[in-house]
Amino acid sequence: MSTSAGQAAGDQRPRRGGRLGLAVIGVVVAICSVGWAIVMAHVGQVPGISTQTITYRIVDDSTVEIRWQVAKPSGKPVRCVVDALDARFAPVAEQEVIVPAGRSHVERTDILRTTRRAAAARVKECRTI
Repeated sequence: MSTSAGQAAGDQRPRRGGRLGLAVIGVVVAICSVGWAIVMAHVGQVPGISTQTITYRIVDDSTVEIRWQVAKPSGKPVRCVVDALDARFAPVAEQEVIVPAGRSHVERTDILRTTRRAAAARVKECRTI
C-alpha cells in the first residue's frame, strides 16, 4: 500500500522541465535542419570546380549570348552545360562545352540558338571528364 500511495503522491506533483525539454528538442531540430539545408545546397557540385555566369544578352527571338567562366584544376578537362530559359523557366536551348586541361581559369562567350525567345541564360553545370 505504501507504494501505491507514493505513486499517487508522485502523480500529483507538478512536472518540471516540460517547457525546457521542448525548447531543447526545438534547438536540436533547428540545428539539424540547418545542417541538412547546407548539405542539400551542395549536392551535385563537384569539388574544385567553380562556375559563374558573368552576363547574358538576348539578341533576338532565337539567339542568346552568354559570357561565363569556370575555375577548375588545370590538369583536368571538364564538360560544362550552358543553357537558356524562357520566362516560365522552361529550357529553350542547351549546349555542351568541353574545357580542355591545361588552364585553371577559362572565360568564354557562347551563342545559343533557342527554340523560342529566352529570358535568361546560365552555366547549368560543369563536371570533370
